[in-house]
Amino acid sequence: MAKIKEFLTKMSESGKQISTNKKHKKLFLSLFATILLVGAVVGIVTGVKSSKNNSDDETNEASHAIVKSSCSSTLYPELCFSTLALHPEAAKKVSSQKDAIELSLNITTKAVQHNFFTVEKLLKSRKNKLTKREKGALHDCLETIDETLDELHDAVEDLHEYPNKKTLTQHADDLKTLISSAITNQETCLDGFSHDDADKKVRKVFLAGQVHVEKLCSNALAMIKNMTDTDIANEMKTNVNRKLKEDVVDEHGWPEWLSVADRRLLQSSSVTPNVVVAADGSGNYKTVSAAVAAAPEKSSKRYVIRIKAGVYRENVDVPKKKTNIMFMGDGRKNTIITASKNVVDGSTTFNSATVGKPNSLFFLNFHVPSFYETK
Repeated sequence: MAKIKEFLTKMSESGKQISTNKKHKKLFLSLFATILLVGAVVGIVTGVKSSKNNSDDETNEASHAIVKSSCSSTLYPELCFSTLALHPEAAKKVSSQKDAIELSLNITTKAVQHNFFTVEKLLKSRKNKLTKREKGALHDCLETIDETLDELHDAVEDLHEYPNKKTLTQHADDLKTLISSAITNQETCLDGFSHDDADKKVRKVFLAGQVHVEKLCSNALAMIKNMTDTDIANEMKTNVNRKLKEDVVDEHGWPEWLSVADRRLLQSSSVTPNVVVAADGSGNYKTVSAAVAAAPEKSSKRYVIRIKAGVYRENVDVPKKKTNIMFMGDGRKNTIITASKNVVDGSTTFNSATVGKPNSLFFLNFHVPSFYETK
């Protein structure tokens, strides 16, 4: 009996050992399978990552090549390349010369915004130490910088529509005009601080920033010229016999770019004004400035201000929001606007203009049956 128990005990222990060995084997197989699976996943992830890195490297190389080619036509190629190529979004955004120009304009906009805050801070921190002319010059700078921001914004918008909304030549002219005006604005700002040593000390505070923006604008202008000149040349090759739209005139001799509404205005000797300015009080206003102040902002239609014969001694400032204003006089010898602001009396060159027109302003000064027109 004791032997039987001993035998059964051994069998039981042997069974447990076999069971344990099976469990160990299963555990080993599971562990091995897991290791293989993890290895496979790591291999796939590594492969995908390697492929992505290769793709990113190719994209970076392509964008850098486009930037380098675009910058080769500029006056400051090193500044151009370092500014664009080192931008964190250059690889994503630059796939053509047009993209390089847009990125350049966006970077320039941020630099202009920085200059605006610099001048604004200077005006506030030194307001009790500045002369009348220096204060005026700083305000002029704020205005010209603000205009620059508008011009850069308009240039980007025009670039988005390039080359489909207008003819290539119209696009080229509009873009170059906007950026050229932005460059002039930087020079106008600095010119206000070139009269004496005190002016020049104030000028030094923001000189570097203004010059930097001027160089950025210069580079953008060069890239725009290179792109548009190339596109226009290619278009002319494929359309040898086609006359560019800007050169086409209708049967009456008007250029095609002139709107129908303005043609009617130019053809008519009896334009109906929105308001009348008369020094003798017979009109709606006695001064041109008062009529301008009452004009609508951002008008999509021509707002005609008739200025009767007389001498108007005033500086007329037309804010940039007063768009599509037309001044219509009674002839250049009859309707005269004159003023005498100058640098000597503490005014800046920018603010000494008899008629300041930072936006689009249309002049008609005629005497029936002929008129003189400037724009």
